[in-house]
Amino acid sequence: MFQLKDYPFVYFIGIGGIGMSGLAQFLRSQGHQVFGYDKAESTLVSKLQQQGIGIHHDDLVTSIPTIIHNNPDQTLIIYTPAITIYNNAILNHLTTNHYLLKSRAAVLGAICQKHPTLAVAGTHGKTTTSAMISHILYQSNIPICSFIGGIIETYDTNLLHNCLLEEVEWVIAEADEFNKSFLSLQPTHSIITTVDADHTDTYPTLADMEKNFLQFMAQTTHSLLIQDSVAHKLQIKSSCTIPLHTYGLNEGDIRASHLTLQPDQSRFTYVGPQLSIADLCLPMAGLHNIENALAAITFCLAIGLSERAIAQAIASFPGIGRRFSLVFKNDRCVYLDDYAHHPTEIDCLLTSVKKIYPTSTILAVFQPHLFSRTLAFYPSFAASLSLADQLVLLPIYPAREVAIPNVTSKMIFNSLTCKTKELVTMDSLLDRLTSYVTHSRDHLVIVTIGAGDIGEKVTAIADTLQRCYAKSVSI
Repeated sequence: MFQLKDYPFVYFIGIGGIGMSGLAQFLRSQGHQVFGYDKAESTLVSKLQQQGIGIHHDDLVTSIPTIIHNNPDQTLIIYTPAITIYNNAILNHLTTNHYLLKSRAAVLGAICQKHPTLAVAGTHGKTTTSAMISHILYQSNIPICSFIGGIIETYDTNLLHNCLLEEVEWVIAEADEFNKSFLSLQPTHSIITTVDADHTDTYPTLADMEKNFLQFMAQTTHSLLIQDSVAHKLQIKSSCTIPLHTYGLNEGDIRASHLTLQPDQSRFTYVGPQLSIADLCLPMAGLHNIENALAAITFCLAIGLSERAIAQAIASFPGIGRRFSLVFKNDRCVYLDDYAHHPTEIDCLLTSVKKIYPTSTILAVFQPHLFSRTLAFYPSFAASLSLADQLVLLPIYPAREVAIPNVTSKMIFNSLTCKTKELVTMDSLLDRLTSYVTHSRDHLVIVTIGAGDIGEKVTAIADTLQRCYAKSVSI
């Protein structure tokens, strides 16, 4: 196993990713000189630059910092699996010149190896769950280092730590299943939130996905906490050799009762094998978020935190950016934004929205993420999106992929059954939303959905709504 201390210089290829940026911040905080390349400017990249990390956007060997060129034996190259030597001149050059190259997952695994580690895995829910746990531990003054796949509101970061690495009592790591990255971890404790078919470029079948999740669980050394339906589907209870508990809203060792959903919060009672915690307040909406909270509370109880400390921290959880985020609200309209990019996530999101706003008109704006995901799941996307009354559908966001012939958003569009549906471009989106607002006579709930650059439009959409209502548009 390589030693991070032997590499004072670190160069990230794809530094702007949510996982890469958190690791870059951490290594800089530990005294490494950090540099990076990313093909695009973004909010995350800007934040890293403001922290003193040098970043360039040209895929040119000449753009590699001189200090990296001059110190090959003291430089660690960390790359994202979304970039390969075949489509990146810099990575090709560094590979050819025998720099030490490690994936982000391998470096995270090296950090976790020397500390008690909770890894949170799952095709949905892992970011919110890991963020809740990190917040509870942080508020309880437990020395932690948490790598989270989203920006925690208020903290405004995807890296939450309050000590030097040698002082850490717990590492909290979001364990990403893409490219089998989570198999680089050997955590002491794991939480599994969901296991659904996804990432068809990595897992051609659901059976392939399940096999790798079972391998990940087998690499966990001390305890497992698994969503109840997942445990049944994988038949893990009969083969597990370490302590295992299950959780779910209605089934499992840990459950929720007395649920109340409100626009800006959820209330529930935690019911565990040994104890219950009544009337918990979570300042997030959504049934799925209550389930995530069950997992978070269970882990924190297991490591000795008090019921009172957990309840207080849950009540102050600031939420995650783009997870059921309330962006704009007045007496005629509510605007929510969510990162959901899988049919199961969209179904949970819109089901919760309809429960909270049963008499409102739901207008969903969806940007599909990845050609391969659209091709694999377009009938399910159409079914989940049809829970909305009105649907505005954007072109596919390609991310790391090249286009697949004949795979477009129209595959989803043709199967939609909602009352109103429309295909629009990103450039025309604000004008189309203005039209919807202008002509609506109902209370309107607008929900932007997707993992692509729709997130960059949130502020502009909120500003558009503000202007519409400032002009006293009749809706």
